Amino acid sequence: MKGSGKPILLIVLSLVLGNPVPVEAGENPSAHRQEKRFGTVIQRSVALRYLLYLPAGYNAASQRWPLILYLHGGRGRGDDLAKVGWYPVPRMLDEGKHDIPFIVVVPQCPAGETWTDTDALAALVDEVVATHAVDPARVYLIGYSMGGHGAWYLAYKHPERFAAVAPMSGPANPWWAGRLKDIPFWVFHGAGDDTIPPRESEEMVQALREAGGNVRFTLHPTRRHSPPSEPEHLELFQWLLQQRKVMPQQ
Repeated sequence: MKGSGKPILLIVLSLVLGNPVPVEAGENPSAHRQEKRFGTVIQRSVALRYLLYLPAGYNAASQRWPLILYLHGGRGRGDDLAKVGWYPVPRMLDEGKHDIPFIVVVPQCPAGETWTDTDALAALVDEVVATHAVDPARVYLIGYSMGGHGAWYLAYKHPERFAAVAPMSGPANPWWAGRLKDIPFWVFHGAGDDTIPPRESEEMVQALREAGGNVRFTLHPTRRHSPPSEPEHLELFQWLLQQRKVMPQQ
């Protein structure tokens, strides 16, 4: 047993000192790496429950109407559409106290999910536009809290779809600004929000302005984590009606 110590010692020293393993001339040590590209077509089915509101005087044969896609916050998730009625836009429409001259679509986010399935939301908008008298140059996006983040993200993924966007108390990534700078934004947040800090909106607004974007920002001095008021929504609706997307020539 004593005579076997030296060969073992030499092997250990070789590993510790890092002596290279001999490579034959012309052999590439990285020969196992291959650069590839994969592509395929994936088909999937999507389903969303949603509320659809048609404006007073709606007549598919008479005129084209602006459309609002409204994304609710986290408490509205599930499979009971009554849960989304708490949010200001559907509540105002249900109460019927104001003339709100939009087709309004309010989808419900499934339980346990967030507004990240932009394919499903885009398909829903396409379905409503195809089956109702929608003016494609006036498709708008509003979202609050989780829906505020969803509004930022959906606009980032599909900036060509929306004439204007109004995120409310929703976080976003400032590096999205380059893709969003050509869309008019009106951003809302409460200065006292301790759920989603107002800096989330402040940083996004700054990034949009630095990118040359068209953005309005309302930072309510006393509001915490809650939606804008009914009068603020009415003012927002009037602002939306002034925004129109330039459509490509057919």
